[in-house]
Amino acid sequence: MAPTGQVRLLLLSSDLRRRYAEDILTALALPADSLIQFRYGSDYVVPALQRLVANGSIVGAMATLAFVADADTDEPFVVPARFASVVSATCIADIFTFKLRVGPYINLDQYPRKRDGIVKSSRTFLDNLIATNGSFYPAVSNFPDLGINEALDSATQWLGAARRLSLHKTFSRAYFVRIEVPVTQGGKSLNFNDDGRLAVVDQESVRIPVSFYSEKYEPAAEPVLFCSTDGTFIRISSDDTYEVALRYDSVEFWLHPGVLTFDTLSRVTIALTSQSGYTGFVSTHARFPVIVRRSRSRLATRLLTSAGGALLIALPAILGTGAPLGLRIACAVIGAALLAAATVLLNSAK
Repeated sequence: MAPTGQVRLLLLSSDLRRRYAEDILTALALPADSLIQFRYGSDYVVPALQRLVANGSIVGAMATLAFVADADTDEPFVVPARFASVVSATCIADIFTFKLRVGPYINLDQYPRKRDGIVKSSRTFLDNLIATNGSFYPAVSNFPDLGINEALDSATQWLGAARRLSLHKTFSRAYFVRIEVPVTQGGKSLNFNDDGRLAVVDQESVRIPVSFYSEKYEPAAEPVLFCSTDGTFIRISSDDTYEVALRYDSVEFWLHPGVLTFDTLSRVTIALTSQSGYTGFVSTHARFPVIVRRSRSRLATRLLTSAGGALLIALPAILGTGAPLGLRIACAVIGAALLAAATVLLNSAK
């Protein structure tokens, strides 16, 4: 069974607009615990769910993010993509916004693998969904069981979702991206905080492993994978672009936070797009905020070094002429060296 909670949601994203289709690619691409937003007009949110949003009981609910297409035809297409949990849900004017924390991938082993099977299963599911809610709504809190559960092998189930989605014309030329949890150069995994922000320390380099997959390679699309940052607080210390010439591959982007005199908020974007604007190519844009924190240990070292240097420089005067000349000279030289070292560290932060 899927992860359970007091409330379960089904949030469908369609192919009616390019942005909607990109939402599913983004949901598949983002690292676990990062945030994504789904937006719906009030006409697309079932009244029962609207009431849950109004009274705030929706926070913490588990959501199934899925793609739907051709719902009103004889060949509907529904594929679950990923689990998420609701961080917040608001209604401004007639727009409902769900802020979601991306969770585990979905185990699709029991879900049809071929298009005919997906269409048949989708027709049954949508008929039951309409019967349950009285009409078709892309955002509902009461929906039939999809027969899915949480994946244990993220990479395999990500690929399973990608292969099923690529059976629909919307994604037949698309590339599916998977961003793994960023790690430091020492191999320590970095976690997103409750606000969906990744916390890094200045001067501590970060590696972001990225994989991609497509059912077919279209040279005319000139696909390119790239990583971008603000360029000031976080710099890219590897190649920032990768020209895609294969159906699948894995690459790494290396980031290097600068030395700061204050904590700052930046953003990292990883995208796979068509340089030629190839018709039918759905791009992936995955963004997440990054907090660059000033290193407390480096700051403490700098202060201790400065204090030690000042003390050693003043020590000859404190000792007076009765102290050996060599000792007084050594203290002054060592103190000057420590102050110089602290000054270099300080200037490098500007």
